[in-house]
Amino acid sequence: MLPWIALLVAVALTVPALLPKQTDAQGQRLVLAFYYTWFDENTWTPAKVPDFPAETYVSRDSGAMDRQIAQAQGAGIDAFVVSWYGPWGGANNQTESNFARMLDVAAGRGFKLALDVEATSPFVGGTGSMVEMLRHALSVHANHPAYLRVDGKPVLFFWREQRWSPAAWQSIRDQVDPNHDSIWIAEGIDMSYQSVFDGHHLYSVTWNPPSDVGATASKFSRWVNDARDRYGSYRYWVATAMPGYNDTRTGRGNAFVKDREGGAYYARTWEAAIASNPDWVIVNSWNEWPEGTYIEPSQAYGDQYLGLTAEWAGRFKSGAPIAYTAPAAPAAAPPAAPRPTPTPLPTPDYAAVQVQAEVLNVRSRPSVGAYLVGQADGGSVMRATAKLADESWWQVCCVDGSEAWVSGDWVQPIGPATDLGELPVVAPLLTTRPAALTDRLE
Repeated sequence: MLPWIALLVAVALTVPALLPKQTDAQGQRLVLAFYYTWFDENTWTPAKVPDFPAETYVSRDSGAMDRQIAQAQGAGIDAFVVSWYGPWGGANNQTESNFARMLDVAAGRGFKLALDVEATSPFVGGTGSMVEMLRHALSVHANHPAYLRVDGKPVLFFWREQRWSPAAWQSIRDQVDPNHDSIWIAEGIDMSYQSVFDGHHLYSVTWNPPSDVGATASKFSRWVNDARDRYGSYRYWVATAMPGYNDTRTGRGNAFVKDREGGAYYARTWEAAIASNPDWVIVNSWNEWPEGTYIEPSQAYGDQYLGLTAEWAGRFKSGAPIAYTAPAAPAAAPPAAPRPTPTPLPTPDYAAVQVQAEVLNVRSRPSVGAYLVGQADGGSVMRATAKLADESWWQVCCVDGSEAWVSGDWVQPIGPATDLGELPVVAPLLTTRPAALTDRLE
């Protein structure tokens, strides 16, 4: 071979490595968000979730779906990745009927949906069930015009694929999708599944110390690149952004809280995600309320996280490079002096209520929509001057020289029983307390 011909061949062989990272057919950088469809009238209680939606809803409500899709589009989200238990279960499995309904709603807005296939679904008994589950997904849902496709292929995310070995998944795929006509995205930390799957994501990143979020994203990006080389075909890296975490209402023995830091933690996970050069970014989550990872508008945060999502989604889609900067380690605090044992507050000799939350809003009327006149710290005691008949709201005295109201969900009546029983009972004012709302702040 002549030297100049050899040089041309060498250049041709190296060009693919120099090309921009493959994304989808239109060259878009997709922003996705995990979405859940199993909420109903029994969901919205303080015992189950740490906060409440700005507008409570049931997942089967098409109007709620339409509102959420419009909000997500405004925040730069291209598709919801919807948790799915499979086609079985009837009334005991909302995920099938609600996903089908949501596809129709999404089509009306030009929005896209993909399935997050739950390998540990209570309706999946073994690999044979998974084969049937995936056949249904690909033959029914994936043919809907609102289903997410990339390069013409429907996208499937998977949860807990570790239930079976890569060899078992190879057998499943050989039966369902032998030619890889769909895109399968695996989850977790075991990269051996890339021998069967087409990409990888981490469902959660909050188990990292804050200083390691960027290092973890970079590491898994590198491992996905290694899988492309090892298996000789493209693998998608899907980086994760999260606002925080709080699953303390779930009853799990390992429950914990990752503080949102006023939005700073969300910004750091976005920064780390973009710096890892992903194909797509997925937000965990739109509405996983029991785990406290929601970004949809809430009573505690309003639409703050929609604004942050729009900002970071815009940065990602612009293609501008971002370098991750790890937060500075906090300075060591001096040893704390021993705290004295607090003296218990004496029980007042008048009708009163004691705050049972960390912070409680005090309002001008008995309604969560009423004007906020102040806040009361946890454990504080306020004189009670009246109440609603069902004790859902208590009138207290005095905040800024005026009487005000606190939610009965977060106070404990104290004082002489006779005084409490003789408090005036007043009728609800213009706006009564909606069911299943809370006025506690954390």
